[in-house]
Amino acid sequence: MATQPVAASTASASSRTKVGRRQRNSSNPSTFNRKETLAAYLFLAPYLIVLGVFTVFVAIYGIGLSLFQIDIGFTPTVFVGLHNYQVLFNQLAYANQSDFWVSMWNIVRFTFFVVIGETILAMLLAVLLNNTTFLRGTFRTIFYMPAVTSSVAISLIFLWLYAPQGALNYLLSIVNIPGPHWLEDPTFALPALMILNIWTTAATFMIYFLAALQDVPKELIEAAKVDGAGGFTSFWNVTLPLLRPSIFLVVALGTIGAFQMFDQAKFMTEGGPLNSTLTPLLEIYNKAFTDNQFGLAAAMSVILFVVIFVVTLLQRRLIDANS
Repeated sequence: MATQPVAASTASASSRTKVGRRQRNSSNPSTFNRKETLAAYLFLAPYLIVLGVFTVFVAIYGIGLSLFQIDIGFTPTVFVGLHNYQVLFNQLAYANQSDFWVSMWNIVRFTFFVVIGETILAMLLAVLLNNTTFLRGTFRTIFYMPAVTSSVAISLIFLWLYAPQGALNYLLSIVNIPGPHWLEDPTFALPALMILNIWTTAATFMIYFLAALQDVPKELIEAAKVDGAGGFTSFWNVTLPLLRPSIFLVVALGTIGAFQMFDQAKFMTEGGPLNSTLTPLLEIYNKAFTDNQFGLAAAMSVILFVVIFVVTLLQRRLIDANS
């Protein structure tokens, strides 16, 4: 019988200890918050280190390089300030003879048509898959295959398609249309790369649109049908406005990717013929590693970044203005 008071007092002391700990924790929430913040930053530390070294530091270092005349050889590095930018902007007076500004004009045309084409194609594929229940996963995998295939492998396939005696010209010959020399004709070389990029990138953006379509409330679609709206009217007036955030994401990512197109132009055409497929990244690569002008190449990179940033802001304002 004597053990019961001892056990009761022990339990009472233990409960008082726990209450005291809770009161100390609740009375000092800043300590608990600091511990949570520290734990969060420890988990984020590997990513932040990689981001800082390979993105932030590299960007700042590239801006710094643009202020110097740099030669990998034995020529000493010379600080030239904004001279590299002055050289580039002076070339605007004869832009059609400047490789950099020719490449900028090429990439603007390339980006305009590629972003429109891949957005429309991705939307059509997403709508098709969203309304299809039979073998949806199989079709989604088939459509997505170009996005996960190496760009070099895709370029090899399209080199065969675009060859003078390739599959594309053979199909055109069936309907008595003379096939051009796609990658050897300045008129068709850039459109050929556009078709390639539209096909390979639309698959990725199809997944974005498909996920967005599946989040559209079915009640709104059914209400539109009750009001007499047809399929296209319902899509245009109900579904499409709800997809505006996804459309901006696709357009922004597509624009950034198109402006940075390099591998297809390097591998398939080397910027030719007659600089018709020369892109800014290819010109930056040539200027740095062929002409050994790293400062001028860094200045080109900064200008390209500013152009991409401004275009993305304009796209955001335009899409929001139509909301």
